[in-house]
Amino acid sequence: MLLHGLTSAGADQLDAFQAARTVAQRHTDTQPAVLVTVQNTGGAFGTTPFSLDLAWSGGVAALARTFAQEHPTAPVKAIDLDTTNRDLSTQAQMLAHEIVAGGPELEVGLPAQGSRLTLTNERVVTQPKPTASIGPEDVIVVSGGARGVTARTVIELGRATGARFVLLGRTPLADEPAAAHGVPTDDARLKAALLKAAMQRGERVHPRDLGKQVKRILAGREIRGTLEALAQTGASARYDAVDVTDSAGQQSLFDEVSQSWGPVTGIIHGAGVIRDRFIREKSDEDFTLVVRTKLAGLRALLDARGAAPLKLLLPFSSVAARTGNVGQVDYAMANEVLNRVCDALAHEHPEAVIRSLGWGPWEAGMVTPALKARFEALGVPLISLDTGARMLVNEVFHGPGAPTSVVLGGEPRPEALLNEGSPPPIHLDAMLSPETHPWLVDHTVAGVPVVPVALVVDQMLSAARGLFPGHTTSRLTDLKVHKGIRLEQWPEPTHLALSVQDMGDGTLAMALNNSTGQPLYRATVDPRPTAQALAVPQLDLPSRDGAVYDGTLLFHGPSLQVLANDVCVDASGATAGLRSSPLAGTGAVDVGAVDGALQLALLWAQAATGGASLPMGIDELCLHQSSLDDTTGLVLTRRSASGPSGSADIVLVNANGEAAATLRGVRTIRRPDVPRA
Repeated sequence: MLLHGLTSAGADQLDAFQAARTVAQRHTDTQPAVLVTVQNTGGAFGTTPFSLDLAWSGGVAALARTFAQEHPTAPVKAIDLDTTNRDLSTQAQMLAHEIVAGGPELEVGLPAQGSRLTLTNERVVTQPKPTASIGPEDVIVVSGGARGVTARTVIELGRATGARFVLLGRTPLADEPAAAHGVPTDDARLKAALLKAAMQRGERVHPRDLGKQVKRILAGREIRGTLEALAQTGASARYDAVDVTDSAGQQSLFDEVSQSWGPVTGIIHGAGVIRDRFIREKSDEDFTLVVRTKLAGLRALLDARGAAPLKLLLPFSSVAARTGNVGQVDYAMANEVLNRVCDALAHEHPEAVIRSLGWGPWEAGMVTPALKARFEALGVPLISLDTGARMLVNEVFHGPGAPTSVVLGGEPRPEALLNEGSPPPIHLDAMLSPETHPWLVDHTVAGVPVVPVALVVDQMLSAARGLFPGHTTSRLTDLKVHKGIRLEQWPEPTHLALSVQDMGDGTLAMALNNSTGQPLYRATVDPRPTAQALAVPQLDLPSRDGAVYDGTLLFHGPSLQVLANDVCVDASGATAGLRSSPLAGTGAVDVGAVDGALQLALLWAQAATGGASLPMGIDELCLHQSSLDDTTGLVLTRRSASGPSGSADIVLVNANGEAAATLRGVRTIRRPDVPRA
């Protein structure tokens, strides 16, 4: 149990992390650790008035959230206990009761009036006012504001308010070397120009030093570009190279700015670094660097402001503070402290616009290509620079009094951890739109796009791979279609809810629901070894007469017309060649190849049951190779056919004549809306 900051203001975040790291290192699945964090931020996680001094110790709830994500079998709880007028005996009794008899909630508040509360997320629509309290007379200091994401938001704010901006950064703004003059802003071209100049001088340059020099040039150009862009908006701006955590340096700068421009009335704290590693592996040095940049930086900025009226405070926080995030315990804790500091200051300055901006993942900034790919695979939209800039301006124009800690463009999923150790389901949001899946217009029934079964398979396998990187995700079993997914609002985006439950035996239960919770598809991702791959049958079947894609039996548009014209079929089986059709999916499977297999099942079902059919389930789908790119053919063999129902096995054959994937027990049902042949 971590009793952190209950009575002493500003308790060290490092102490709590070190204790949690020890717990994480001792945790095993057979002997799970138990982690309980206790803080005092008013007993309501900052939603009611409390001391600013205690806010600086309010990061341990994010530690608990991250621990729960990294160790889903460990019982975890974060408690906010208001110690006001409660002696130690009372506090101990309350904590013991919550730990032993409390519910499964991850976050529990115990405020002064004796009640018990938990946290929920609430969607709030920002309603900007026509004018903002910030104008041309205001001076706003922006840490990390000359480059990247923060710079783009400041440019938009300058356009909207005409305020004066002091941009802080770590890079000294020096003149470029003559060799770089006129060279395009391109890493390779700059290196070539600098190397050529060095050789002409008879100097040898180490590649590492050359890279550092180019990095400084690119940074300088970006800074100058930001200053120029702000000037074009009509706002005034200057750049100062200063360590954001240097209190003395900040004080000197604020004093000089106050004399030349007037008092600083606003602060935007965008500086930050990340050093992602699991709690059990993270070093004290990395933890301290991440936390210090956020917290010592904000302290220095607030202290340097002095007694000047505060009109605007916008620290850049993260959705990781609200949810925790694997590998980012330091980043989550630091940003959670920013949230609590803003909560406390908002009570002290009700007239000011104070908002801790919990950003979701950006297209730019600190989101690495690997992280971006993971977010895209999970259907989590990334924030574009233009969208994020508008979000920030809207928060400023919304004015004082709005919720202080907000999540922008993120995916806050509070997941209560059950005390008996059963991991909670994980809920994902998959988005389908013309931008993400333009080819869905080629899978239309009665004028409405319908989500193919193959795309559902792709989404489920992708979710398993993204959430459980070490999980074997080449086998999907017991896929059931409860209700087809008609995209009635197309071309408006459609959101689908995918629930993933770790069953504790290595399998993952998947459920795809609509926005009202109605089940649409269910399946299980099973890492256990499958039976031996089906041998590729050698069938002698009659050729099928007529067009393969007749608009009724196979209604698929051009991008989904993957079956070649050499289809052979009768009631005993079917074969066909397969064309390549790279359809936008997550990449977990080749959607076109799997859909082609199901199309062949429909052609066979017509021969076996006498009517047009739809796929209703798959007993087992197994991938025998990492990619289906070289799939060239399909072979289907009958299992059974009775009345309107059919069942068959399908082998996807690669260029070597081997099984690339097998679909066992593909179940079909005759369509009641199409007359029998």
